[in-house]
Amino acid sequence: MSRGQHQRRLLPAYLATGAGSAPLPSTLDTLTALRASGVPLAAYHTPVHRRVVELVSGGSLTAVEIAAYLSLPASVGLMLAEQLVSDGLLKASVPIPDALAPSRAGRPSLQLMEEVLNGLQSLRVA
Repeated sequence: MSRGQHQRRLLPAYLATGAGSAPLPSTLDTLTALRASGVPLAAYHTPVHRRVVELVSGGSLTAVEIAAYLSLPASVGLMLAEQLVSDGLLKASVPIPDALAPSRAGRPSLQLMEEVLNGLQSLRVA
């Protein structure tokens, strides 16, 4: 009998992390971009850890995209990413919102400056 798409897992999703202790405090966000560092996996890494590294070896993915590819909850994807970042297997970078990204001249974007001006004007009126 093959497992259908709507059948429940036989094991809880958090067991994919292989963690036997309390989870690490998370410093990652669901939109944190992750890419492989090139460090080889250790013997204690699970097949799911290996699959995460394979997924990001060709580029980068966010923690939530990795969870989706593995059909795991986002919280488990974050936990896996946190473990692999702390082990040095993944590098993480926080995405910068477009409004905060500097322009080519190294100046803040026009959108950011307009938002700051609007905020200052609203303070003056209040």
